[in-house]
Amino acid sequence: MSARHLVSGAAGLIGFELVRQLLAEGGRVVAVDVGRKGGLAELEALERGSQGRLQLLVADLATDGCSVPGPFDCIFHLAAVVGVQYVSDHPYETLAVNLRSTLNLLDSALREGCAAFVFASSSENYAWGVERGWAALPTPEDVAVGIGDIAAPRWSYAASKIAGESAVFAAARLGGFAPIVARIHNVYGPRMGPTHVIPELLERCRRKLDPLTVFGAEQTRSFLYVDDAAMALRLIASAVRGGANSGIFNVGSADEVRIAELAQRILATSGHDASLELRPAPPGSVPRRLPDVRRLAQLGFRPTVTLEAGLRACWSAGPTLADTRAQERKKPPG
Repeated sequence: MSARHLVSGAAGLIGFELVRQLLAEGGRVVAVDVGRKGGLAELEALERGSQGRLQLLVADLATDGCSVPGPFDCIFHLAAVVGVQYVSDHPYETLAVNLRSTLNLLDSALREGCAAFVFASSSENYAWGVERGWAALPTPEDVAVGIGDIAAPRWSYAASKIAGESAVFAAARLGGFAPIVARIHNVYGPRMGPTHVIPELLERCRRKLDPLTVFGAEQTRSFLYVDDAAMALRLIASAVRGGANSGIFNVGSADEVRIAELAQRILATSGHDASLELRPAPPGSVPRRLPDVRRLAQLGFRPTVTLEAGLRACWSAGPTLADTRAQERKKPPG
């Protein structure tokens, strides 16, 4: 019988691509999303063409929990409140939603059974160490995690992810499933929301803005295309179910890129001719982010989409997700 999976946050950037790939390899999937940021129409279309192998469940895991009968070969928990600006403006909501949804889904895993539980965590968990020069670059999985200023609203997201990691390992001791923490680093793709550096710069190019405003030009990031990120999650889960050690895995790229260079590449991709207006990075933004991905590479992972190819795909797709979400929010209930 084909493998059966549950994916929370299935309408999101990584979640949707993960669902698509799991179906393509012959699996059966329960896709869970509240639809708050749109994307449900795309999942519904995927469900219609799945020959019964995809079940879409519109539910708020933070309040409703998850009542889908198990067991599952793997549960992928990607649902979360994200986005630096939104998190900074809504720190309590961030903590409440992220913690409650994680605990509720872990309760379901304990009740219904699963072979492995993949928790989508974040490089934000150790960002304070990088900022202060305590964490090595590239940053390995065994780095100390923590928060520099527990009262600062933007760190509510990291706090929720650190607590989530601990909860996954604790629940695994009770449930006997394999605990997998995937610390995800700067994933991008055509369905990405507008409040991230790549879609922001692409949108400014679409509007033909000159100069092109670039924040934190000297900072660096390591970008991974969404198709490769979903492939990495599938590979980790499969390897662990096959006997590989579980635990923490960095999911990202080993190629470090300055934001100023990224802006130049986006200009070249779009064909827009503009000068750069360099401005300081937002407060609390980490100067460098470069994961050590050797553990993932040992499983056989190799990125298949270059940054240039990924930027071309994002540019060619246009602002489709923002438009889709805006239209979905305008629809009357029911």
